Amino acid sequence: MIKFQKNRKTYPKLYEWVFEDENSQATFALAFITGKYQVEKPQLFYLRDELTGQFLAKDNQFKDRDRYFFWTGEDPLTHSIGTAWKLTFTKQEIDSMQTGSYEKIEVAE
Repeated sequence: MIKFQKNRKTYPKLYEWVFEDENSQATFALAFITGKYQVEKPQLFYLRDELTGQFLAKDNQFKDRDRYFFWTGEDPLTHSIGTAWKLTFTKQEIDSMQTGSYEKIEVAE
């Protein structure tokens, strides 16, 4: 019971969707049984400073806290950047930051 309560607190929207809506319960059960489901990918954005044109980047090498820098490498819109740096952010991540004057550029798939 403790684990169930923890999940209710950790994932309140999932709990509400699965356990409080009869149609969702059937959808969830069918997807689980058949293995036929699709996970929605969140829209990603680059953040480009409106004054300098540089992109905001998060250094993935720091595990203890978030560290952001201006990206000075190749243009991430046209070049691969590897995994040491994160240059794309979800809307939820952007909303949690105090980004100031950044232009949101949608990542094309």
